[in-house]
Order: sequence, then C-alpha cells, then structure tokens
Amino acid sequence: MYYNLVASPALPSVHTAPFMFAIPEALYKLAPVTLPSRRSERFNGAGYEVPLSRFAPADREILGRVYQSVNGLPQLWHPMRHDADYSVLEAYIRRVGGGGALLAEVGHLGEATLAAGASDPAIRKAVHDIRGGGLTLLLGTADLLDIMPGNRNVVRKCVDAARDHAKIMRNLLPDIDPVVRAADEATKAHTIDHFTSKWDGMATRGQTGPVLVSMRCLFTGAISARCLETSSIDRVVYNYVNNAVRFAAGGAVTVWIFPVTSGLTRWVVQNAIGADQEAFLAERVGDLGRLFAGGITRGGTGVGLANCAEIVADCFGLASPAEAVSRGYLGAATRAGDYFTWFHWPAYTPGAVHTAMAV
Repeated sequence: MYYNLVASPALPSVHTAPFMFAIPEALYKLAPVTLPSRRSERFNGAGYEVPLSRFAPADREILGRVYQSVNGLPQLWHPMRHDADYSVLEAYIRRVGGGGALLAEVGHLGEATLAAGASDPAIRKAVHDIRGGGLTLLLGTADLLDIMPGNRNVVRKCVDAARDHAKIMRNLLPDIDPVVRAADEATKAHTIDHFTSKWDGMATRGQTGPVLVSMRCLFTGAISARCLETSSIDRVVYNYVNNAVRFAAGGAVTVWIFPVTSGLTRWVVQNAIGADQEAFLAERVGDLGRLFAGGITRGGTGVGLANCAEIVADCFGLASPAEAVSRGYLGAATRAGDYFTWFHWPAYTPGAVHTAMAV
C-alpha cells in the first residue's frame, strides 16, 4: 500500500494538519529501534571539506558561478517582511534556471580537475553533492513556473532549495564564503520545522511530469546544533529525495520523520516504483545495502548513497559506513511496489551533556 495523502502535483500547496495521521507499522519494522551512538561529543557536521585550491581553475570558476547563483536568491528573500516582491524572486529564478545553461555548466564540474590528474575520492564526493543537492531540486522546481507562472509556493520552495544548496556548498568548500561559513559553525539550534516547512508541498520536475513531496512528521523538537550539522542532514535528505523523484511512479514522494526511542529520530523517504525499477533492484542489486557502497547506478555516478552512509556513520561514531548499513542506521527496502530509504539522526537538546552509549 502506498500512503499518499496529498493532492495533485498541479496544486503544490498542501499542508497537512499535525498528527492527523499514524506512522505505518511497516516503517517501524524497517530497522532496529535501539541504535546507540559511540560519540562522546555530538557530530558537528565538519570533516568533508575540500579547499578550492584542490580544483582546477576551470572548475573553480564553475563553483564560483554556481554559488553566486544559489546564494543570490535567498539574499533577495526577507523572512521578516510580509511584502516580499515575488515578481523579482521569480525573475531571478527564471534567469538562473532558464535555458538549462546552469544545469549544463554544473554537469561539467570536476572534468578539468580529473583531466589534470588531481581528482580524488573527496573531490568526487563533493562534486556529486554540488551537482545534486538543492540545486537539482531548485532547477526542477523552477521548471514548474512555466506551467504555473506566479505561483508563490513554487517560488518560496525555490528559495528554500537555493538556501540549502548554498549551505551545502559552504560545508564542502570552506573557503568559498569564509565569513558565512564561520557563522555556520556557530552553535544555533535548528528545530525540525526547518525541514518540514520546506519539504511539505514541494513540487518539482520528475521524469514523466511533476512530482509532489509531502511530509508526515511526528517529531517536534530540535534536530541539529548548528548550520553545519543541518547541511549534513540536508545532504542525506536531498540525495534520498532526488533519487525518489527520479524513479517515483505516480507523481508522489512521502517523507516520514518520527521518534523511535527517546532522543532518536527515523527519517524515511517513500515512493512507488515501476516494474522496471523493481526488476533492476531485484536482479542487478539484490541486497539493497549494496547501494550504499557506491558504484551501482542507473545513469548516475553511484556516489550519492555512499556519501549518505559516510555521513550517518560519522554522526553516530561508527567504525565504517558498512557498519552503519549492516546495523540498520540507514538502508533501503522494497515493499509491495514501494521503495523506502531511511536513516536515523539523534535529536538535539540544547544544554544537554552528550555521552556515548555502548553499542
């Protein structure tokens, strides 16, 4: 059964009243509910930095243009004002996303560095999430303005995606905007609203038409301690959702967030899949945990889910991404024509002392 409770993708403005739904039992059965951390201090989101100097000059130019493009949009948005000029925002989105120029340019990111013989795993991982992340969603959502011009919800979702992508780029490229990166490192609690407000009702371009993302969240607390940690969660969620949108059958993706034990949240991204994708997963992949080791893909790079496994393993202080997958800290499964990817993240209690738990 596919738990789709949203309206048509042509009307991307759905917001479900809180707690008007139940978490399906199948989502609790995806993984163990007791998943301790080995960390003595909370994961701060750092550790994935690649200095700009490690990229070839041509790639540094692309990175600069991408960052300026995505960072410029949220700077036009004034959240404390109620009279935002949506026409200016929409014009900016159309200028950035129109014609496919930015998409084509970012598609070449990393080629010059590879040709120079300077590419390595850290660079390839960063390039993957800079090519994807919020940028993929921004450009896909921007396309919907051609069929829904003036739609304020679409414009606002583009602003959210651009803001997130700029933050992801600062996480990965610490010297692309050092002043704001320093602010990202400061302690600042982020509630789960940071995620629910942007994902619920997010509509974007899929392979066969618009895809609507809906949110089902039963967690109400703080989820991260600083912007840098938040961008690490974003890297995982965007990888999951971008994949779900790409392969979703039926035009809908659902993101579930709920507590499984005190202080531990589970995030599940669910989408219906077609027979061809189900056959690929069964015949070419088999054990879906293999997806998180990298190298298995249908037209992509096979890096995205490996990035997710590395981040989640680091968050919980595990020995390796493979351990994170084998113990159920993250994973993938198919059930009755639906595809599920999940991961866990510890809730954040400001002022609490973090102590590691034995595994």
